[in-house]
Amino acid sequence: MNNGPNNQQPTPVNIKRDRGISPLWILPVLALVLAGWLVFKAVNEAGERIKIHFNDAAGLVAGRTTIRYQGLEVGIVRDVNLSGDLKSIYVEADIYPEAVQTLRSGTRFWLVKPKASITGISGLDALVSGNYIALQPGEGKFANEFDALDNQPADTPVGEGLKIQLRAPHLGSINIGSQVLYKKIPVGEVYNHSLSQNNKQVIIDVLIKPQYANLVTNKSRFWNVSGMSANIGFNGVDVQFESLSAMISGAIAFDSPDKGLPIEPDHLFRLYPDLNTAGRGIAITIDLPENSNISTSGAPIVYRGLQIGQISDIRLDKERGTIVAHAAIEPMMSDLLTTGSKMLLEEAELSLNGVKNIGNLLRGNFLTLIPGNGETSRQFVAINQDELQEQQPGVASFALYADDSYGIKRGTKLKHRGLEVGRVKSVRLDGSKVRFNVIVQPQYTKLVRSGSRFYIDGGIQANLSSQGLDVSVPPADQLISQSISFTSGGSSKVLSQYPLYKSRQLATLAAEKAKGFAAISLYADELPPISEGSPVLYRNMEVGEVASYELTRDGVTIKLKIDNKYRHLISANTVFWNRSGVEVEAGLDGVHVKADPISTLIKGGIAFDELEGVTNRNGNRYKLYKSYKEAKDYGLLVTMIAADAKTIKVNTDIRYQGVNVGKVVETEPDFNTGKVIVKARLFPKYAELLAKVDSQFWIVSPKISITGAKNLDTLLSSYIAVTPGKGHYSQSFTLGNAQLQNKGLSVILETKKRNSISEGTPLLYRDIQVGEVVKVSLGELADRVIIEAQVEQDFSHLVRTDSVFWNVSGIDVTIGLTGATLQSGTVDSLIRGGIAFATPESQPLSPIAKSDSHFLLHDTAKPEWKTWRTAIPKH
Repeated sequence: MNNGPNNQQPTPVNIKRDRGISPLWILPVLALVLAGWLVFKAVNEAGERIKIHFNDAAGLVAGRTTIRYQGLEVGIVRDVNLSGDLKSIYVEADIYPEAVQTLRSGTRFWLVKPKASITGISGLDALVSGNYIALQPGEGKFANEFDALDNQPADTPVGEGLKIQLRAPHLGSINIGSQVLYKKIPVGEVYNHSLSQNNKQVIIDVLIKPQYANLVTNKSRFWNVSGMSANIGFNGVDVQFESLSAMISGAIAFDSPDKGLPIEPDHLFRLYPDLNTAGRGIAITIDLPENSNISTSGAPIVYRGLQIGQISDIRLDKERGTIVAHAAIEPMMSDLLTTGSKMLLEEAELSLNGVKNIGNLLRGNFLTLIPGNGETSRQFVAINQDELQEQQPGVASFALYADDSYGIKRGTKLKHRGLEVGRVKSVRLDGSKVRFNVIVQPQYTKLVRSGSRFYIDGGIQANLSSQGLDVSVPPADQLISQSISFTSGGSSKVLSQYPLYKSRQLATLAAEKAKGFAAISLYADELPPISEGSPVLYRNMEVGEVASYELTRDGVTIKLKIDNKYRHLISANTVFWNRSGVEVEAGLDGVHVKADPISTLIKGGIAFDELEGVTNRNGNRYKLYKSYKEAKDYGLLVTMIAADAKTIKVNTDIRYQGVNVGKVVETEPDFNTGKVIVKARLFPKYAELLAKVDSQFWIVSPKISITGAKNLDTLLSSYIAVTPGKGHYSQSFTLGNAQLQNKGLSVILETKKRNSISEGTPLLYRDIQVGEVVKVSLGELADRVIIEAQVEQDFSHLVRTDSVFWNVSGIDVTIGLTGATLQSGTVDSLIRGGIAFATPESQPLSPIAKSDSHFLLHDTAKPEWKTWRTAIPKH
């Protein structure tokens, strides 16, 4: 083979044809598949095309406005068109396949858009996402064309919750959308209202939010809080309103006491007109008597003065024979609602002694709950005061007989010594006599005895006897309304009947005269001007006589004979005194002369009565006092030690706040101590309170100076003042010459000279008197002056351990290069002198000074002392 250049030939190529699909077709195929899938998805998701007719197109946007069912999007508006007759707007919308089954002839559509009012804002979701069309499924055949409602259906609540109904006589200010409040928190709203089947009442539909549904029980009470309510009564004007929104758009409140049970939906409650008649609490019924005058608008039920419930309604029972009050009691008082408890009807009572329950005249009567034992009960019967007394255990019941009724009627009071102990429960004829059935309260039954005498106590009574004319004028109310009084005597047996006398005098005269006498022994230092047969008097009435008298080692013993019918007048507190002659008592307020009856002026006499706290006997013998005044004033003997008794004499008064509480009976010197012993008697009624170890006694004398005068009432005669203590019993005291009314902190001041300081010099803090000097004396070594001062209790906290004191008496003159400076205190301090003090402004404050702490009294104050403004708390 020739391989030269001219002999070269081309190499043959083997070309093969590719018969597969080109990769360039993959993209169009994928696009075609995707488009098909999108078409399938669009057709599949298109659901059902429907038409909805609206009055206007406000808020409707094609491709944006959604259709929702209970907040879930179930469709969307595709187009908004004008109807052919130009009278309405209709939209074409697609309902998603999963919601197609809601398209029925009864299905309702309405446009939801945000609304703002004074009651709140609704449709907030529409404010964020735009207006939407709400769907409410209905019944019927399939449909795809609908007429939209102008507003949400009234019978369709917004959202889930507990549906209940309220019954009211009228709608009032309640509207759809009115809030339902629990403790002033909105927990629901009104979504519909309609007339009842008989068209006589209004039915209000309410939806309670799910989270608050458990608050509503079968014991719940609902009341109207719309607008403003005012209740005008004896206690004033009570104005109530909830809120501004409730006043304008209406609102309903409720409460659920007494552990109620859960309820079923659409439970029917009563809607009360206001809080007072709602009767929140435990529901009870009370049978009322005729003419009870109980208010139907919230009459209170009271326990121990506190309102624990109120009447909510009064009506006749089914048989129309009994008046029944419906009421509610506070749940915390449920333990008082037992079969043994009583409901007392409190009625107004007017008398000259006072007024009881006067507010009832305007507001009607009310009820008081009287607790008792028993099983739980919710039904009660109201009783009046007379019936209550009759039902009490231990009540004494008996009859009084008289020839005439004397104006006595049911309810007339039965009294003993002026205190009410019972009542007349009925008056009726019994043959030829008038019978009065009487009851006595259990705690007073022991006062009624076999020898008790009953009489009419009323009107002016006069008795003319040998002792003179005795006129008795009772209290003003007895002049108008009579009562029955009685005496207590005899055995403890209560008789079934007693005579009723027209007056006290007739009752006394009609009592059978007892046979024999009771012997009473008296002792006295000397024989008074009496003789055998001298009368013994009790309140000017002769009840016995002097039997005999004889000398004994300790004086005279006198024996008396007391008629047995008056023996009961002698008691543990009986005091005897001489009643012979004429008693003359002279004093600053005049001369008082008391003359005894002529029979005692001639024969002499002894009187007696009950005086509590007076020493009246020694063993079995009674003490005979010289006069009634001596007996009354004979009290506890106390001893007081005084530095001198220049202004004290026998009969000097002992006073507390201007009231005489005792008298000085003797003064004598104690030569061993150089003191004076003052003996005094504290009147019986005050002795126990004043005979205390820390009681303070001091002489009050007039003080006259250029600054003024004090105790001018002692110009003619000084007296002893006293303040009671709280310690243990004591009969020995120190009699001082000065005493602060409000004893506080005692401080001791030391100075080089007295200057113008004296007893009574004021102690000043910021120019306000907070105490005074009570004593000025030389020190034990005569090297200083000791000043004792007292700070009043209310200001004792101002004195601290580092307080400084200075003299503010007179005029302070300072002479320097710039001239003379003259400073003076008040006119009072110029005349009386004065001591000022201040406390440094250091923090923390120093402790409060102890009693009798010593301080240095400076002649003048340093300038910075007067600038201190230390804040000192009282505690």
